Amino acid sequence: MFRSSLPIIAVILFCTAVSAQRPTATLINNSLLRLDLDGFKLFADAPPHGSDVVIGPDDIALYTVEPTAPVVGGRTFMPSIEGEVLERRSERLGEKTAIYVHPSATPYKDAPHASYLVQWNGRRIWFSGLTEDPTALLAATDIDLAFVNPALCMAIEKAGRVINAKTVVVYHLPAGEGVGEMSVPCERCKVVMPWPGEVIQLFR
Repeated sequence: MFRSSLPIIAVILFCTAVSAQRPTATLINNSLLRLDLDGFKLFADAPPHGSDVVIGPDDIALYTVEPTAPVVGGRTFMPSIEGEVLERRSERLGEKTAIYVHPSATPYKDAPHASYLVQWNGRRIWFSGLTEDPTALLAATDIDLAFVNPALCMAIEKAGRVINAKTVVVYHLPAGEGVGEMSVPCERCKVVMPWPGEVIQLFR
């Protein structure tokens, strides 16, 4: 009797482990995202001043605008990191984590700003930050998941174009904004507008 139940227990444990490893995205606040990818935490945008969010030394941080306080570490990316330093940092990160980061300079008002294409496990994930310039996103292809802001959606719609992504997640939403109150320019895509604190299951 005990021996016959061992395969069932093994299947249950396997299924539990597989579901526990499923990647998720958490909207920590209106602008800060955390992705959990195979045990690695990837933060997109910076924690707000005075926040209790801590980005650890083994976490990956993608700053879309230059942080006010100095940020160090081989897993940190920001608009000022470029050239050979950027190439070495991207290469080292990919070798250690299988997560590859490709920043694009995307203007936001008068400040340096970066958007990011992240490649992980055959998936392509785009983070727009606050930019309203659609050029880099529209040039990207085969995007599985795009995190975009409402102003960027409006700029793409105004240009008569669509976001080339299977799933579009809108963040940086104004308070009270809802799914029915704005248009997301994409074709045959899933649209998600999470609330702060909401966890999204990725790549089902």
